[in-house]
Amino acid sequence: MKILLIDNIDNQLLELKQELVRSRAKLAHVTGLNAAVSALAQHKFNVVICAAIVDNNDGNAIFEMVAKKFPAIVRILIDDNEQKAQCIAHYCFAQPLECKTIVSTIAQLANNNQAITKDIIVKTIANIKVLPSPPKVYMQLNAALKDRNTDSHKIAQIIQQDPALTAKVLQFSNNTFPTGAKPMMDIDEAITKMGVDTLCCIVMTAELFAYNPKIKDFSINDEQLHCLATAKLAASMVKSELKQDAMIAGLLHDIGKVVLFEVNAKSTALFFMHRISGDNNIALENKIFASDHCHVGGYLLHTWGFSYHIIEAVILHHRPEKLLQKSFGVAQAVYLANALVHKQTPNEEFISHYKLASVIDALTRRAEKFI
Repeated sequence: MKILLIDNIDNQLLELKQELVRSRAKLAHVTGLNAAVSALAQHKFNVVICAAIVDNNDGNAIFEMVAKKFPAIVRILIDDNEQKAQCIAHYCFAQPLECKTIVSTIAQLANNNQAITKDIIVKTIANIKVLPSPPKVYMQLNAALKDRNTDSHKIAQIIQQDPALTAKVLQFSNNTFPTGAKPMMDIDEAITKMGVDTLCCIVMTAELFAYNPKIKDFSINDEQLHCLATAKLAASMVKSELKQDAMIAGLLHDIGKVVLFEVNAKSTALFFMHRISGDNNIALENKIFASDHCHVGGYLLHTWGFSYHIIEAVILHHRPEKLLQKSFGVAQAVYLANALVHKQTPNEEFISHYKLASVIDALTRRAEKFI
């Protein structure tokens, strides 16, 4: 991994530079925006780490430029606010820096970044005229929820930026929590009744599936229902602090399909002609498209600025053998939930490794309730 450190005149990143040098990382350290632009033009970097302010320019604004010109680069921002609502960085670390954590994070994301930034994947997405839009309201909402001072009124203000989304939240609340003859029209009350987890689920699905491509033999509604079921089941398998991320990863795990199937109408028709019902068909996708929905989806999330532990769950939700190196978490839950919702038999080694044999029947029954 080749790393570019974009520092300011205060040398905010000097300590991090020293830690990266000790780790023997391939590193370039520049001070100022002009030097950064020159370095990016002359060399190919995998990771860019930027100080909060460089030459009076906000680091996030610099990353907007980086994302447009060099979309494959991993973006890491050093900022006092780790939960920026509009942050386009994949990771945001606050001062005082835990340099070893940052170095470890870069090492862990290396393989997944290389897998999703192959030329064939980057070109595939670049050549598609219309892509799904990133869930902006959801990302603002998720950032706000990390602030302990956020209340239902602040959440309502975020939701009300989008009138169509506000209407969907109220519609869901009225259908699920009827209040008699008079429908509920207070968004604050609706949020209080449904709870934050349900609200986030509604917002994410409403934004993601507002994009409705016309793909023959592919139902966006069926895909939405599958992703919802997978998200709910995955969230039910993990610790409380991981539930939100499991929900996100579950909702996003198949987002690559709506992109892959837009690549070429003839290729897509050929895929649906030869696909096997009930199978994951990953080998067939790679044969026809030279990629698969897991890696295409992972790269799409990369361009949107999602962190790599979410991207990992999307990339590996059909690769259980690659999940065995870590403890049971979000990626493992999404793999298992996806398999059970599809009524597939989970990988035996996976079940044995995580000692799930005694609970797999109960999880299967739970999956049936979500389908």
